[in-house]
Amino acid sequence: MTDECIASDVFDRLRKATANNPAELGGLCRDYLTEGRRTLANLRTAMLDGQADQLSYHAHYLKGSSQIVGATAVTRYCVALEEMGRKNDFAGAEQLLQQVASALDSVEAELTRKLADSAPPAKGSAA
Repeated sequence: MTDECIASDVFDRLRKATANNPAELGGLCRDYLTEGRRTLANLRTAMLDGQADQLSYHAHYLKGSSQIVGATAVTRYCVALEEMGRKNDFAGAEQLLQQVASALDSVEAELTRKLADSAPPAKGSAA
């Protein structure tokens, strides 16, 4: 990726907000990754079943979660998926889902680096 996978300013705000309880930040990040992978599975199901409303719903959900932790690429891809669902147009959805999966892997690696002592779950553990 050409840009940072986690917006530094957003992550710094989260770190400051949880400064009194550093484990809270680790928990938030673990929850984000677990839910992100679960939501990715829901997005795939919605795409395969041709459920535009569910594609839009799950993309919107993951977009919001991603904005909270500053996952810029995941947010960007989810905006596109949400729009696809609204338009009931699945052209290119498979490629976007692959990009979301790759972006989540990058976010996981970056969070692991940032949270060295409270690492997120192992890759794919919540899939």
